[in-house]
Amino acid sequence: MSYFGEHFWGEKNHGFEVLYHSVKQGPISTKELADFIRERATIEETYSKAMAKLSKLASNGTPVGTFAPLWEVFRVSSDKLALCHLELTRKLQDLIKDVLRYGEEQLKIHKKCKEEAVGTLDAVQVLAGVSQLLPKSRENYLNRCMDQERLRRESTSQKEMDKAETKTKKAAESLRRSVEKYNSARADFEQKMLDSAVRFQAMEETHLRHMKALLGSYAHSVEDTHVQIGQVHEEFKQNIENVSVEMLLKKFAESKGTGREKPRPLDFEAYSAAALQEAMKRLRGAKAFRLPGLSRREREPPAAVDSLEPDSGTCPEVDEEGFTVRPDPSRFSSSDSDFDDEEPRKFYVHIKPAPARAPACSPEAAAAQRGATAGSLILPPGPGVRRRRGVRGCAEKLQSDEQFSKNLFGPPLESAFDHEDFTGDGGGDFGATGLASEMGGSVAVAGGGDPRALLLGDRSPACLLPQSRSLSPSPLGSSSASTISERPSFSSQAGHGVSRGPSPVVLGSQDALPVATAFTEYVHAYFRGHSPSCLARVTGELTMTFPAGIVRVFSGTPPPPVLSFRLVHTSAIEHFQPNADLLFSDPSQSDPETKDFWLNMAALTEALQHQAEQNPAASYYNVVLLRYQFSRPGPQSVPLQLSAHWQCGGTLTQVSVEYSYRPGATAVPTPLTNVQILLPVGEPVTNIRLQPAATWNLEEKRLLWKLPDVSEAGGSGHLSASWEPCSGPSTPSPVAAQFTSEGATLSGVDLELVGSGRRPEAPLPPCSQPILLPPQGLLG
Repeated sequence: MSYFGEHFWGEKNHGFEVLYHSVKQGPISTKELADFIRERATIEETYSKAMAKLSKLASNGTPVGTFAPLWEVFRVSSDKLALCHLELTRKLQDLIKDVLRYGEEQLKIHKKCKEEAVGTLDAVQVLAGVSQLLPKSRENYLNRCMDQERLRRESTSQKEMDKAETKTKKAAESLRRSVEKYNSARADFEQKMLDSAVRFQAMEETHLRHMKALLGSYAHSVEDTHVQIGQVHEEFKQNIENVSVEMLLKKFAESKGTGREKPRPLDFEAYSAAALQEAMKRLRGAKAFRLPGLSRREREPPAAVDSLEPDSGTCPEVDEEGFTVRPDPSRFSSSDSDFDDEEPRKFYVHIKPAPARAPACSPEAAAAQRGATAGSLILPPGPGVRRRRGVRGCAEKLQSDEQFSKNLFGPPLESAFDHEDFTGDGGGDFGATGLASEMGGSVAVAGGGDPRALLLGDRSPACLLPQSRSLSPSPLGSSSASTISERPSFSSQAGHGVSRGPSPVVLGSQDALPVATAFTEYVHAYFRGHSPSCLARVTGELTMTFPAGIVRVFSGTPPPPVLSFRLVHTSAIEHFQPNADLLFSDPSQSDPETKDFWLNMAALTEALQHQAEQNPAASYYNVVLLRYQFSRPGPQSVPLQLSAHWQCGGTLTQVSVEYSYRPGATAVPTPLTNVQILLPVGEPVTNIRLQPAATWNLEEKRLLWKLPDVSEAGGSGHLSASWEPCSGPSTPSPVAAQFTSEGATLSGVDLELVGSGRRPEAPLPPCSQPILLPPQGLLG
């Protein structure tokens, strides 16, 4: 049945165009089918490789134990599944070649069809042109007939009647020719359209049959693979059922058995008589005297004993860590069994001198050195894991200890300094990430004679960095370089990091476990107009970071030593809030400059285990130990002084902002970087003039100045802005400032180790630590 010949006519004759475009979609459909099958082949190939990898994993299963024979069943099943998916991949690739070959043939057929359809396209165009002329001829004939009838009714002259009649005949003749042309064009179009419709339908039928055949091949290939996979799974299930528990136990006993003979009972009299006879034989065969000159003392000269001294020609063997390897005892021999007269051998041990301490570096160099130093640390072996060097008898144990140490502690702590971001608590316009700690700036408000200023955070990380820390390869409880962290609650949230691989440095102490500490402070400061004084409220927290491998050490035997530390320069801090679950302190301490704390190691181990279960891929975990608060009144409370003045008129608004650097806010003056000052404009304005240039955000309606570094050298400046309000006098709004700084803290608090396990002889370079500023509300 010719569906195309019956359903693609109509007044506008658009059926040919629809059919032609449908035929053109054939090659496109073929290409899309090839892409789909190619993607499925890629998926099957990937799955085959994954199953092959799984087979290798099963083949690497431990060969010891009663479960070992079942790994072979897993390996065989995985190999067969990999082969099934690989075979499907091959079939799909062959099918893709068939689809592409058919697509090339279809392009040739489409090109031939285009040439054959040119006549039909011309017929369509001719019919369209004639159809447009026919209404015009009919309208002209109708007008002439109306004119002739009108002249007849008006009784005009015969001459005028003859002229009108002649025009009417010409119009009728023109209409007759137009009708004949239309009928001729219609008949030609109808015949050619019908031929094209039949040809197009035949092409579509052939195309669909071929496409269905390709899809059938695809479905058949997938079905065969699924049948094979089902057979593999059934075989796997049958193999598991065939291997009984009794069979596994029997096979293990036969292959690993140590013998079937049980210890026999002993008779005391027979056993003692045999021992007495053996003793008599030994006495008869013993030497009664020793010949002179055959003992080791008399045989070897003194130079042979001291052959390991440094003045000899033999250079002692040194291992990878600089220790002298003890020579093999097999190099010496004795001709008799009198070992009691042998003298102990001498050893020459060369201890390398400690390198000279590098001079103090700048904060920028210290920050760059921090990452390199932290990345060079790995954890030592845990308690009970000892290394012996230069003894052949312990070579196997040494390799196992080294492997255990690598697997136990994982990647170094370097990744702890490269990943997490520091942000404030609330949402806003300012955000900060990375290691650069930031101190919040100030906000000034002035208008109507009551200028006020406010230090805002708006999610801006706050304040100066704390003083440097020393990280040494010390026993558990040593202070270490700071690491960044988010602001976790006392639920001990874990940070995440990615290590760059193992470090070549090994800590010298068996009990040395590297940890990292960080201080984070949040400052809130308020100004009033041009007044230099302000009140700053600072909250801070102490975070300690542990490597992922330390969880196994804490959970092992013997239990880890208690980690104790002391906070110094704490007189400015008004209130401490330690983590009650993890940290202990003595409330009777009277010295305002120091505060001692020690950790609950059982609770700490439990918290780290909980974090390890939640984030098994993390290389380190952060634990918040305590929080503290203090206030700082006076003009030197923050390192950036800010004042603002508003002049609000009916037609002009002027705002001036002045800022100046206050080096006395910190013990060590540090430059302020990334200084940004924000001026919100919450009303429609025009003709904005800025000095210096600033960025105007039309959506958020604010001005933003980005200033160069502010320090003692260039510590003050002036900003101004003016505009014309569109709806009356402007309303004063806060002016916010944000900046960053490194190298000091507002509180001046520092951390020291306490206890007998401290090893301060190898400190690392200073490391800066972040302090953040949370968002604040605006003053009315």
